[in-house]
Amino acid sequence: MKKVIVLFLIIAITILIIPCYGYSAQDLQKKAIIFIVDNVNYDDLAKYGQANIRYLLENGSIGLMNTNSGGAYNSPNAYATIGAGTYAVSSTVGTYAGGYDDLYYGDEIHKVYKRNTGGEMDEENIANIDILGLKLLNERLNRPVKIGLLGSLLNEQGYKTAIIGTEATNLDDISNRATLITMNGEGITNYGKVDGSLLTRDFMSPFGIRTDYDALFKAYEDVKDKADFIVIQTGDTYRLNQYMSISHERLEQVKAEIFEDIDEFLGRIVENADKDMLLLLVVPFPSNEDIAKGERLTPVIVSHPSIPRGILTSATTKRDGIITNTDLAAQVLGYFGIDKPSIMTGHHLTSKLIEEPLEYLKNLNKISVFNYNTRAIVVKTYIAFIIVILLFTLILMVYFKEYVKWMKPLLIAVLIVPTALLILPLFNPWNTIKFVFCLIMTVTAYSVGIFYLLKDNMKIFVSSCLLSTGIILVDTFLSNPLMRVSVLGYDPIIGARFYGIGNEYMGYLLGTTLIGTAALIDMYRGKASLPKLVSIGIYAVVLITLMLPILGTNVGGTMAAFLGFGAATLLHLKGNISKKDLIVLCCLLLIFLFALFVYDSLRPSERQSHIGQTSSLIRQNSIFALFQIFARKLATNYKLVRYSTWTLVLIATMVTLAVLFRWPVGILKKIFRKHNYLYFGFISGIIGTVAAFVFNDSGVVAAAMAMIPITVSLIMMCIDEDLQTSLSTDKNN
Repeated sequence: MKKVIVLFLIIAITILIIPCYGYSAQDLQKKAIIFIVDNVNYDDLAKYGQANIRYLLENGSIGLMNTNSGGAYNSPNAYATIGAGTYAVSSTVGTYAGGYDDLYYGDEIHKVYKRNTGGEMDEENIANIDILGLKLLNERLNRPVKIGLLGSLLNEQGYKTAIIGTEATNLDDISNRATLITMNGEGITNYGKVDGSLLTRDFMSPFGIRTDYDALFKAYEDVKDKADFIVIQTGDTYRLNQYMSISHERLEQVKAEIFEDIDEFLGRIVENADKDMLLLLVVPFPSNEDIAKGERLTPVIVSHPSIPRGILTSATTKRDGIITNTDLAAQVLGYFGIDKPSIMTGHHLTSKLIEEPLEYLKNLNKISVFNYNTRAIVVKTYIAFIIVILLFTLILMVYFKEYVKWMKPLLIAVLIVPTALLILPLFNPWNTIKFVFCLIMTVTAYSVGIFYLLKDNMKIFVSSCLLSTGIILVDTFLSNPLMRVSVLGYDPIIGARFYGIGNEYMGYLLGTTLIGTAALIDMYRGKASLPKLVSIGIYAVVLITLMLPILGTNVGGTMAAFLGFGAATLLHLKGNISKKDLIVLCCLLLIFLFALFVYDSLRPSERQSHIGQTSSLIRQNSIFALFQIFARKLATNYKLVRYSTWTLVLIATMVTLAVLFRWPVGILKKIFRKHNYLYFGFISGIIGTVAAFVFNDSGVVAAAMAMIPITVSLIMMCIDEDLQTSLSTDKNN
């Protein structure tokens, strides 16, 4: 009987143990690794990468990553952003981290950490000694930011983090930016090794040291069964980027040697990994050379069975091949089945199958770099062109009236340049000479052709303005293939916007629509009913386009368009607009916004626009988050008003209108009496412009662009009216 009982107990214990072993095996399969090879680009990976890196390039999902942050463009801020899952900041001291007995100016890290925070760290921990300073820096950003949020969320769900590797340029250096990714909100990474024992002296390497990859692999072996999320800092490419006293030939040689070591080490990691492991090869920040060339998008490679070969994208960018550094935290959390909080602005990564993904990304990067480097020159040149043409036209109107009519082709050119810049990508103009040639020829051909073919101003306004409106709408309905790569569109390197209609073209769309429809109605004033209905239909289409998250996704533009188009509709139908009408319009706008707010907040987070994400922020972080958004937008607008060259355009157009109201005397009154619908367009345009300025974080840009068609149309009308008045006077004399 005793034997039976003993046998029964053995069987029972075995049955109980088996599920436990099965559960542990399942847990061990959940392993996420961020493999950092900093300060390199895709050309480096393709040129120097050996078998393992090439395998990832050919079989993984690859993308370009925006490396912006919540502050200055620098490496510590970029690392802090990855760990926070939203734009964050760090400092040089904020990167100081070490193990329990590592030294900081002669004191052990655990003592320094306790001195700074009052808290304790375990012997296996890696601690950031300036975590309180980091929290203070990020509290000043006017946006909800929690430094180390990725590590905190993983720890809360029972997952452990680890950091191995060092970027130190000497054996006593404890600066380690990668700890900003793995640490929790208290500055603690569960496991790791970041000290000088991972380095070996080598007088032929930058700073006389290099990573000891055998020691690094041993450190990995020590943490791989303990930690679920591991960041590996290879370090050598960072040191090479910091080492300035090296010839180009020697740099190439050293880089090849570094990549050979990195590739072999990567192979050892992958060889011993479970097939379900999530591997991200990440370049958190570009090299100094790439920054100088404007190449600020860095490589990302993701390897996991759920993400097939192709190019990466995310709901953050909605751009094939483009992601942001805020997406990495969301991807890691999603892998572990953890819902990301609304405070994290990134989204999980998806992949799109495409032929020759590496060539696609190289071409995308080429276009992005060209636009980034060209944008400032083009914008400043265009602004100078606007100011010069307006000034010269006013001078001729006053002193040389007989010549002023020849300014009209140039004024048409001022009006049509934004449209030309939008369609220019159709000519594939990705070098300076071809770009300048195509732009000049397009603008010249259109402005001169329109000037000679269409003598009547109203026909010129209708053809130019409504043509521009139509092109922008068609492009938007086709998912912005032109605006995404236009110099005047949104730039993935700048990263202010990745999809929809940007504020430059939003303001321009507002102005062209109001002036174009006003001119259309004025042309058929005798049979104005149909043009009025057509105009109201155009207003509705433009408003819906700006509003919908799948199209324009421009909340500030929607508000400006609602007021501008609402005022235009009332003026065209009633002939006037009262204070009561304006109050009613504002109330309807609030109702409209609330409906949009509710609609977008009910959609899945991956499909929400900024207004839906704002709703989630308010629900999870109180109404204070809304005030932070308002404060941030006001600060941005104030900064742009002070420093943006678009302010000069806004001032120039306002001064031009002020002059026209005063000189020649009474000319605008005559014009508005003859063309009252154009007057309605002018009034509604001013209302829309003011709203665009107030409701957008780059309001000065939107307002300046909206004023271009308004000002050009009025000054062209003044030219013709003044000439007619002069001719009539001469005949009478």
